[in-house]
Amino acid sequence: MKETPISTCEKQFIQQSVKDGLRIDGRGLTEQRKYNITFGTEWGCCQVVLGNTRVMAQVSCSVQVPTASRSNEGMLFINVEMSTMAAEHFEAGRLGQFGVEVNRLVERCIKDSKCVDLESLCILVEEKAWEVRVDIHILNHDGNLIDASTLAALGALCHFRRPDVTLDGREVIIHPYDVRDPVPLTILHYPLSLTFALFNQGKICVLDPTNVEERSADGKLIMGLNAYKELCTLQIGGDGVFINKNAVMSCASIAASKAVELVNSLKTILAQDLSERAKGNYTGLVMCVAKENERITTQSQAEVHLRFATAAPDVDMELKTLPEEPIKSQLSNDQGVVTLVSTENQDEMVSSESEDDVEVVRHIPAASTVSRIPEVDLGDESEEEPVMLVTQ
Repeated sequence: MKETPISTCEKQFIQQSVKDGLRIDGRGLTEQRKYNITFGTEWGCCQVVLGNTRVMAQVSCSVQVPTASRSNEGMLFINVEMSTMAAEHFEAGRLGQFGVEVNRLVERCIKDSKCVDLESLCILVEEKAWEVRVDIHILNHDGNLIDASTLAALGALCHFRRPDVTLDGREVIIHPYDVRDPVPLTILHYPLSLTFALFNQGKICVLDPTNVEERSADGKLIMGLNAYKELCTLQIGGDGVFINKNAVMSCASIAASKAVELVNSLKTILAQDLSERAKGNYTGLVMCVAKENERITTQSQAEVHLRFATAAPDVDMELKTLPEEPIKSQLSNDQGVVTLVSTENQDEMVSSESEDDVEVVRHIPAASTVSRIPEVDLGDESEEEPVMLVTQ
């Protein structure tokens, strides 16, 4: 299924807003969306939420024969999976041109920059070595998949623990987790990618673009940097996009500061995860949905509370005069699941969850009644209708 094209009016509106220094979500041009990093109960499971973009990465390992060209090193593979759950135009089991681009850029940022020490994964030279595989699953697509995928892959690699091994002569003994503590991977540095959307022929750069901004932009500038502010990868894409060196240097300065902030935040969350595991009260990915107003899927919505008045039933099926009680519905952030709340207890009030909640109030007139439906004489049911016989 093809992606729904963006309208010309919406594209021109976004481009004009960016020229005026405004964005549709209220952020600044160099402001990043709120992000959340959560680790699963198993080693090497990491989920990253960047605005409405949601990506999960899982690391696994196995013992394989090393390649002939690098017989003293292990192997690292990165695979990106895009399903129709993330976006309607994604095809199951097929990456497409956009998926291949995301996969390649994540590999360039993490694998080609020598983020993981592959020599530490060697068990026996030319015989056995660890093969580490990173599977990245796109759960929801709302722009900037490259940054979210890189952060999820790096977090999963830092969180992963491989089984400990010992050598008995030429025999390799792999110890399970309950026998020996697992061993973390050797991470040499922490590279992360930062994406800028280019507008007005590269004169305006917007950090962390959403899906609509990416489709309205002239191109993208992707930078991979680590906590030491070293450049790991650089790519400029787009049809006929020109950008001067001053804009590149300005984007590099912003990306370097953001990369340091993200790496420090990742290290802090990793330390908190280790402390929670040591205490034994760790809950895993439940924490990412336990927060208030957290949405699990794309179509899930916030709750809507309706307040209505009730009346005691009458024998002749007439509705008695109701007190002047308003019907209230709270739209918390967006439309969603409707919850009906009875007002038998007049002292209970529906509390507002935030200052941005909208209350829709409709008053019922005091003299509103429901009239009975007039009876219709259907005649005597015992009388039978005459039967007409049709003969040829």
